[in-house]
Amino acid sequence: MSAKAQLGEKIFLDQSLSGSGRLSCASCHDPAFAHGPPNALAVQIGGSQSNQAGLRAAPSLRYLERLGGFNGTPASKVEDLRGGLMADGRADSLAAQAFLPWFNPREMDNGSVADLARRLRGAAYASQFLTAFATPAADDSTLVTQASEALQALQVEDTRFHPYDSKSDFVLAGKVRFSLPEGRGLMVFSDKQSANCASCHSPDLSSSGQPPLFTNFGYAALAVPRNTKLSVNQDPNFRDLGLCGPSRTDLAGRTELCGFFRTPGLRNVAERKVFFHNGVMSSLAQVLDFYNTRDREPARWYSSADGQTVLYDDLPQSLQGNINQVAPFGAQARRLSAQELADLECFLRTLSDGYVLGAPSFVGCN
Repeated sequence: MSAKAQLGEKIFLDQSLSGSGRLSCASCHDPAFAHGPPNALAVQIGGSQSNQAGLRAAPSLRYLERLGGFNGTPASKVEDLRGGLMADGRADSLAAQAFLPWFNPREMDNGSVADLARRLRGAAYASQFLTAFATPAADDSTLVTQASEALQALQVEDTRFHPYDSKSDFVLAGKVRFSLPEGRGLMVFSDKQSANCASCHSPDLSSSGQPPLFTNFGYAALAVPRNTKLSVNQDPNFRDLGLCGPSRTDLAGRTELCGFFRTPGLRNVAERKVFFHNGVMSSLAQVLDFYNTRDREPARWYSSADGQTVLYDDLPQSLQGNINQVAPFGAQARRLSAQELADLECFLRTLSDGYVLGAPSFVGCN
């Protein structure tokens, strides 16, 4: 790795770069857990006193190097929006993304650029900035920007962030075959009349021949259930509306964008412990069941009031016209059988990193 990326690794692991002195980038994006959280908390805990619950579930940082910046304009239709980092696409680069947790009071909670710059200057690796950057930082802002660029270099150069060594990758390379359940699962994944996963999570090579990231880089409004366990949701009037706020503010007036969140890639999806932007679900099987039955059995997923199901309970009724009704949702989609759901999960498990040639498939997927 370059000197800049080596510096980025030191920064990534440094707990002192937080208000509490106990939280690093790696705390929520642990390399041992596919650069995602090492626990099953719906949201991670941060803040200067390590007592602030986050707003959203922490994502994996893997396979973001090809995501690209947000390419929409204030007038773009939601179906044309692509790119951007974070669940609402508000960061246009890996370097820009670093600023968000650094200064979020619920996360690393550096009170100011000056506070973070002071911590960087006091770090044991401070002299490495002079090796990594041709021009010494003349002020606090430049130093913090250099730190963000070093983190970006790490994520781009270090293959641990994008190893492309799942069983699916080996299949694409012709080195191994899917088991029968895994192969059937891919067929379910691609079936436009049922699961229809491929419409947002393409399993095909890119136009330039690169391995798939299993995302169309777009946005979707899935109406996942409200997570009543989140501290922010103790306020009945609080709503996390994705593209139109509260974390993103430049699109706040675009009500047709409310409820839309970035479509994530599916690599390592089977390794996650919580799912969706609010961490409301805790297993891959549960997620697939939700997709299969959201509109057929809503009482299983949404809260009730006065004996009635509160349909799509995390979106105000005035915004529910934004919700995705394309298969697998809506009346037109064919319901998947238990076997199809099991096969689909088998295929998704082939997207996990670290496959070893000759290793057996996941239990029940042979």
